[in-house]
Amino acid sequence: MRARPRGRLRVSAPIIYATCTLAPAMSEYLDAYPDVQVELVLNDRVVDLADGGFDAAIRVGVLPDSNLMARPLAFSPRRVCAAPAYLARYGTPQTPQDLQHHHCLAFSGAHGAERDWRFNLADGSQQVVSVPGRLDINGGMALREAALAGLGIILQPEMMVGRDIEAGSLVRLFPDLPALNFPVHIVYLPEHKLTAKLASFVDFMTARFGLRR
Repeated sequence: MRARPRGRLRVSAPIIYATCTLAPAMSEYLDAYPDVQVELVLNDRVVDLADGGFDAAIRVGVLPDSNLMARPLAFSPRRVCAAPAYLARYGTPQTPQDLQHHHCLAFSGAHGAERDWRFNLADGSQQVVSVPGRLDINGGMALREAALAGLGIILQPEMMVGRDIEAGSLVRLFPDLPALNFPVHIVYLPEHKLTAKLASFVDFMTARFGLRR
């Protein structure tokens, strides 16, 4: 079984990570392992691998202590950005503190809207700014669409807004400040449960998306 990966592999992943990063790369994995069938379950909540029947999960953010095995992947930087139309109408904030005078669109999660935005400053310190706004959305892709429509400023993963910034559809704010990087890991149950199909997927993820030194 360890020599030839085969069978169904069930993986939980956050919606944005799966949509923008993982799903586009799956053809490479499936071509390499033709006897493996993959089920990607998109969910922004933390799932229990054993109870949910998952072989592995992608976790974005600081990992809590647990008995799970974890392999680090590349960090996920966040970007603050807005549409040119919004900036033309309301002006361009020069510092994070200026966001208090703008319309900010917030991600609404299980614990409410995320309106305390954290920034790394050039001197190595951090600053938390409580941003105002009248629109909260519980989906990152919908937040992106609202920002593209000129409704306000968003703080979202580069994997989602990077192409928009390159195309000029969104403008990155505070480009001189150090990026706020979120850790990303692939986690799975302890080593004795590492099957051939799971080992192949963990190896693929670390090779394709692992930390570059």
